[in-house]
Amino acid sequence: MDIKTLLHNLREEVSCPVCTNVYTDPKHLPCLHTFCLQCLKHWHRTSHGRDTIRCPKCQAISRVPDSGDLKDLPTSFYLNGLIDVLAIKECKTSQVRCGNCDKKSAESSYCFHCCVFWCDECIIGHNIIRSNKDHRVLALKDFQDKDYEDVMKRPVFCPKEDHNKEELKYFCKDCETPVCQICVTLDHGGHNMKLIKEEAERQRTEMKSFIEKQRHNLQAKMNAMRQLDEECATLIQQGEDVKREIQTFVDNLTAVIEANKKNILAEVENETSKSIESITRRKTEIERQMTAIKSSLEKAEKLYTRSTNAEIVQLKKSLDVIFKKVDQMEPTNRDLDLVAHFFFVENQKLFVTVKSEDIGTLKKPTKASQCVIEGKGLQEGIALREAHFTLTTKDTEGRQCYDERDHVTVEIRDEQGRECTSEIQINDCKDGLYQVRYCPRDLGKCRVTVKVNGQHIGDSPFTVQVTPFQFKPVLSFGKKGSSEGMFSFPWGVAVNARDEIAVTDHNNHRVQIFNSEGNYLRSFGGHGNKEGEFQSPIGITYHNNGNIFVADSGNNRIQIFSGMGEYVGTFGGRGSLDSQLKNPRSLSADSDGNIIVADSGNRLIKIFSLSGNFLMKIGEQGSFITPIHCIQYEGYIIVSDYSEGCIKVFDRKGNFQYKFGKNGGGDGELNCPRSLFVNKSGLLMVCDAGNHRLQVFELNGKFLGKSGTKGGNIGEFNYPTSVAVLRNGQIVVSDSSNNRIQVME
Repeated sequence: MDIKTLLHNLREEVSCPVCTNVYTDPKHLPCLHTFCLQCLKHWHRTSHGRDTIRCPKCQAISRVPDSGDLKDLPTSFYLNGLIDVLAIKECKTSQVRCGNCDKKSAESSYCFHCCVFWCDECIIGHNIIRSNKDHRVLALKDFQDKDYEDVMKRPVFCPKEDHNKEELKYFCKDCETPVCQICVTLDHGGHNMKLIKEEAERQRTEMKSFIEKQRHNLQAKMNAMRQLDEECATLIQQGEDVKREIQTFVDNLTAVIEANKKNILAEVENETSKSIESITRRKTEIERQMTAIKSSLEKAEKLYTRSTNAEIVQLKKSLDVIFKKVDQMEPTNRDLDLVAHFFFVENQKLFVTVKSEDIGTLKKPTKASQCVIEGKGLQEGIALREAHFTLTTKDTEGRQCYDERDHVTVEIRDEQGRECTSEIQINDCKDGLYQVRYCPRDLGKCRVTVKVNGQHIGDSPFTVQVTPFQFKPVLSFGKKGSSEGMFSFPWGVAVNARDEIAVTDHNNHRVQIFNSEGNYLRSFGGHGNKEGEFQSPIGITYHNNGNIFVADSGNNRIQIFSGMGEYVGTFGGRGSLDSQLKNPRSLSADSDGNIIVADSGNRLIKIFSLSGNFLMKIGEQGSFITPIHCIQYEGYIIVSDYSEGCIKVFDRKGNFQYKFGKNGGGDGELNCPRSLFVNKSGLLMVCDAGNHRLQVFELNGKFLGKSGTKGGNIGEFNYPTSVAVLRNGQIVVSDSSNNRIQVME
């Protein structure tokens, strides 16, 4: 038990959600929410319940005890212990009630055997009694951390009035209730009894198994939903792609026919033009001839009319010559040859082909029997690192017969059938080869199943032995000091698209920026409360617009700077209004470009627009003790609760989903968790500051691995607080108490 964490914000822990006062006789409802007995009774009366009661918090409906009295609901012995701890902790500012005379006094003592407070007068009588000589009594003002733990370990006594000071040592299997020795004798004769310690251990094991089963069940359903969504999206996209290909082919076919039509029409136009030109020339010639004939006729008619007989005899010979020439100009059948007669002959074969043939077909997928797998990663993989193999598609004669539209799937599972990969990537097919890479997650053996168009290929599934991963130190820079490149408790780290590393130099009240090799580039800030100055800066994040957002914790505000450190703006200010902040710790940007702030002093997560306008908050009363960092990944909002030693997960609307981790130093346990980061494989990295290490989890809370121990050597940590990732996958860690930045891979 981490008593410091327990004592932090203890009053909120023991406050009733209904009356907001410290619990009096706390009772559990079946939904596991706890309230004062009197608050529940009043709620039950005013909510018109009779045989049922609706939870004031979650509105779940449950039955009242068979006795009809809410006092028979389960008592929260844990909260009763916390209430005594609170009374002891606050004895200097408030008084406690003597368990004997009911007098309130700040100068009191506590008996660890009686589990009762005694005033200075009554404690004398208590100590005189011979049977109490072995009792451990301690003045409240002398309590130390170990003494608080002993109060929490006190025995649990039977709640029945006439069974005072009888410890609950047994569990009645028939009645399913804890009982004392008197209860066993009077009320549970012949019942199946178990020592409560043994029964609790058994039920604890069952509960752990049940929780783990439901967690896996939830993850399986989430995976199934994700897969169905992916399949649906793939199917829709596939349909759109095929329709687009069909339309393109038809458009191309239509374009060819249209071009052919244009050529034929142009030929018709050409032939028509040539014939018309010949006819026009012939018409011109005939018109000339007609003019000549008209002229000859006019002359002949004049001579015929006017001439005498003697003249007629003389002119006839001349007229014979003239008209003989005119007769030679008469039209002939040759003129009909000037007209070029033509007609269109249909390509009946093409018409029949287009009419009877389809414009195309849907391709049948490649058969699994035509595929072979080979390459690295077939026998051994490294947890959280890359293994890969090549998938080759061939026809029955051994020739490559790939099609980039074939559907290739890869599945990695452990020996119990659970998914055990953090990432699978199948590159586009080129020259008959699919490059497949995957990152094994769990140690031991895993089975790799490969399917092409839904069918197993011949070499699948195959077994891979997965060996442990390790974080390997690559680079360390910085030491204690105030000069350029030196630090005094570096806290937050952030990385931009150019792999520049920005660090909040907490005690030097500034931000320093380095390149990926650890070389100092520039810095900005200084101690103060004016624009561009800081008071203990903590969180930092790069926005995709290039600006830098800094949590100016001591000034209760967020300041915005350009990538070069020029002041741009600010928002926040001390207070508890939605737009205000109280000791903001860490920052991040969500997928919409909004800024997520861990408003630790107000025990809230707040989301602001890029310009600093308040958008929403997460965390009803009691949701957080000390929220220290928050990130968004896909549909999740993930928060590290520093004081509770756990990670809490919400949906994008702020609805609580689940939490994992607890205070401790074991695998998956946390001590003062700080910064969070989800890598491209969807794995959560946590700065486990109090345990001086990094831990890696699945998003469902399953522990995967850890790296680091306390120390000052390379690869060791002393209170790591923040983590970011470079483009090459290397991890940047602020090793705060060692006053340096470490880069790992």
